[in-house]
Amino acid sequence: MFLSVEKLKRLRKEKGWSQEVLAKASGLSVRTIQRIESNGKASAESSLAIAAVFDLSPKLLIATSNEIEVNWTKEIMMKNGLALAIITGVIWMLVILAGSANLYIDIASALFLVLFLYGATIVTFGTEGLFKSVVGLKYLFTDELVGGTKAKYLGQVYSAQVKFLYGGALIGLVIGAIAILGNIDTYEGFVFQRASAVNLIVLFYAAILSEGLIRPLSIKLKTCDIAT
Repeated sequence: MFLSVEKLKRLRKEKGWSQEVLAKASGLSVRTIQRIESNGKASAESSLAIAAVFDLSPKLLIATSNEIEVNWTKEIMMKNGLALAIITGVIWMLVILAGSANLYIDIASALFLVLFLYGATIVTFGTEGLFKSVVGLKYLFTDELVGGTKAKYLGQVYSAQVKFLYGGALIGLVIGAIAILGNIDTYEGFVFQRASAVNLIVLFYAAILSEGLIRPLSIKLKTCDIAT
């Protein structure tokens, strides 16, 4: 869990204690106290020990800032980066096994989906919500964060974006189906099948973005305050 660094320092200074004195009173090492006052991260045992010294409930020491507080470490960033790489690799492997990679490349569908996603985000959450959603993608590379109301808001933005992606894909599918069926008399059998396959690419892109990136990020932000 994350403790409020400011609150902990204030309580310590109100007693006129140094970090060494707090460490001795709580039974923790000086290095542990220094680390907690640096990034706020503390184990349940350390939190109980410090709270007992100040005769407080551990809940009163938990960080309640509206700002998203993140513990960036090289190990965590590498772990999450590797996880994203594995997801990308697995999808690419299936693409290769299914046929030529060229079958899955459609710039027009990708551009439509991205523009629809961010256009819908602006309509719903404004340009500020759009900016925060783009910047917030960095939280994919950490799993130690506390965010309060700002994290919950960003989680709601990403949840909405999942719906926007599938909504955009549905519109693309319907438009594609109308175009295909409206010109069915001009198609040969192979051409019709090819056009139908291409029409599904927009749904493929929406599923990758939604389930591989945005939905996991939404869940992470919504649950970060209850993680310990």
